[in-house]
Amino acid sequence: MPMPRQNAYINSKLMDDHDLHIYLQVVEANYVAKKQDLFSAYKLTDEDKAKIEKLSKDPRIGERIVKSIAPSIYGHEGIKTAIALAMFGGQEKNEKGKHRLRGDINILLLGDPGTAKSQFLKYVEKTGHRAVYTTRKGASAVGLTAAVHKDPVTREWTLEGGALVLADRGICLIDEFDKMNDQDRDG
Repeated sequence: MPMPRQNAYINSKLMDDHDLHIYLQVVEANYVAKKQDLFSAYKLTDEDKAKIEKLSKDPRIGERIVKSIAPSIYGHEGIKTAIALAMFGGQEKNEKGKHRLRGDINILLLGDPGTAKSQFLKYVEKTGHRAVYTTRKGASAVGLTAAVHKDPVTREWTLEGGALVLADRGICLIDEFDKMNDQDRDG
């Protein structure tokens, strides 16, 4: 039963044979201002800057970073090094204004079951900036890029970004990539 439209409107819909109503609240806006970025609220203190400066001069800084990646997983220094490099990213290059070379580092982890591949992905998801984790279930071609959905209550069509879109300038983690359909891997 639709209510008169004001700044927001509410629709209800009867579900099955139960007396259950679903309410959807929608706020229409003419302008949205971003108040702060995720990391803009954090300001480095002089003490933080001094610690970072000291760490940058440590000859073993690379080794320390690698050891800090998934410390609960023993060994796998090669994988941990690759993950650290991917999390820090490479240097973006612009070749004489002709074309841009992204500095993204891609990793493909292959291994027997039980070799901590999923645990590495979960670690990166928890610690990485703009890290998006998905599995083969959510990793269809549509789930990776974007999908169009129709809202059952408002009956409006919306475009929802997939894992690759949400991880733009971040890290997209796809678990069980080998179990995806061939068509979805090509998407």
